[in-house]
Amino acid sequence: MTARRARALLGALLALLLSGCVGLHADPRIQPGLGVGPADRDEVGFIPPGPQDGSSPEAVIRGFLRAAGVSGQGVAVARTYLTQSLAASWNPEDRAVVTEEGIEAFLDQVATDTYSLSGTLTGTVDAQGRYEPAASATRTTARINVTQVAGQWRISGLPDGFGRWLSKAAFRQLMTPYDFYYVGPDDALVPDVRYVATDKLATRLTRGELGPVPAYLGGAVRTDLGPGVRLSVDAVPVEGGVAAIDLAAAHVSADPAARRRMWAQLVATVTQAPNVSSIAITVEGAGLDLGGLNPPVSGIDALGFQETAAPVGVLPLLRLGRGLVPTDPARIGQPDQGGIAEQPSAYPRIERTFTELALAFTGQEVAAVAEGELARFRASAGASVPNFGSNLTGPAYDRKGFLWVGGRMSGGRHDGAVWVVDSGIWPPANAPARRITASWLAGRRPVSIAIALDGARAAVISTDDKGRDARLDIAGIVRDDLGAPAGLAESPLRLAPMLSTLRDVVWLSESDVAVLGGETKQALRPYVVTLGQQVTPLPEVKGAERIVTLGGERRLFVRTADELYMRAGGRWAEVGVGDDLVVPGR
Repeated sequence: MTARRARALLGALLALLLSGCVGLHADPRIQPGLGVGPADRDEVGFIPPGPQDGSSPEAVIRGFLRAAGVSGQGVAVARTYLTQSLAASWNPEDRAVVTEEGIEAFLDQVATDTYSLSGTLTGTVDAQGRYEPAASATRTTARINVTQVAGQWRISGLPDGFGRWLSKAAFRQLMTPYDFYYVGPDDALVPDVRYVATDKLATRLTRGELGPVPAYLGGAVRTDLGPGVRLSVDAVPVEGGVAAIDLAAAHVSADPAARRRMWAQLVATVTQAPNVSSIAITVEGAGLDLGGLNPPVSGIDALGFQETAAPVGVLPLLRLGRGLVPTDPARIGQPDQGGIAEQPSAYPRIERTFTELALAFTGQEVAAVAEGELARFRASAGASVPNFGSNLTGPAYDRKGFLWVGGRMSGGRHDGAVWVVDSGIWPPANAPARRITASWLAGRRPVSIAIALDGARAAVISTDDKGRDARLDIAGIVRDDLGAPAGLAESPLRLAPMLSTLRDVVWLSESDVAVLGGETKQALRPYVVTLGQQVTPLPEVKGAERIVTLGGERRLFVRTADELYMRAGGRWAEVGVGDDLVVPGR
């Protein structure tokens, strides 16, 4: 079972369990779970009531909001609260507003036929399913017009793009985050996370996969299901676990490699639906050739794709003073780890002024930063990269062997910048740092940078010139024809805007990062942040300076000025040996 399939099934089970726990308090964070349906078709769930004769305008408005928050037949009921013309034009899939109060929001009559709906904004979901959380508690309002139709009040006007008005609980019940996959370097599948209602899920997932690449991944990934590719009929039936996807012929590529990528994208995305185990693609009823492979297809491995995996055989390095010792991860934190201290260093001694280190994926090189100096170390030697910037971030490597670092440009302008170094060239004097395009860092200062395992995305923490206005951005990595980084996508995706302080970031998985941050200027703590904007605080570590992982949330480590800590259930435990942990890529 793939990791993404396991996540989908686990979410469905959790939703089933929680639906029966009426005494549980709702989690204040937006962390929806999957809905549960029967094997091959959508379950008919709660059907909200329609308007009652003699209902007041207030009752009609709240009744509409309640019905609109239910997918499937709830949408048909919601239209009965509207005038005929508005019912024909209203699209529930337009912008959804998520508030603390939901349908209990304040409703004020401001004119005979006009009401003002207002609430405390939590976030919004756009028509593509992208959730944007509010950075702080702000009020949001919507003007709603009513009129009488045959003596009964009906809604005659809604704000442009008004889809739904939901409470956090209603949002969790209605929508679930899913991965939509695109093809990155070396055929790595790269996810974009969006929210969809869980009725007609196979259809919704297929629809979401058809269209352009998201702006923040522009130039970094590709899709062969882009503009112009559409379903022949706007439905994807599921029979016996097989989702039957029939595409219109226009814009479907005849290139065998493109078709293989199309299959991989749709298999990875649509099989997340709990009732889908495989897919079959046709073009107006005719089979879409797979070069001898017979559909249906249940996994990307059958198409020659693999999930991106961490490097095998490269041990992390435990820093002991000025030495770096290769260490079996299983020994870290164990009673017998004392013997680690007697092991010889695998690299030349690195002065303590170098506080930020990273290990290449080959395990053959370490990079280190001290103030404005970037140095590279191998088994027998170490040397500095020719000067190029100031206020450098910690270094990071990608799988293709490029060394990354952020900082500020030297000279007259001090704009933020990102540089790369080809670590395949030695000595360092022959491999100068090369600045890549990242125009959105103008006037900003990079604080931390991390590269996703797939090599297609960078996570960047930056602040303004004065160290304020901290941001966590995800941007696609644009590469040239030889695979060398050329720039970052022009429209980055901002995550966790409620975190006003940010210091360090590391990738945990294809769709999760961990950061050191805080909602105020108080002590920093680790947070897990998903591409779907779910933000989960972890226990605080006083004096936290750096965060690193051996793989996933449960293998996180946090470094302070004096100690190294590791996750131990719901707490942090001192490792006891070593000052820092250096892992491949970070």
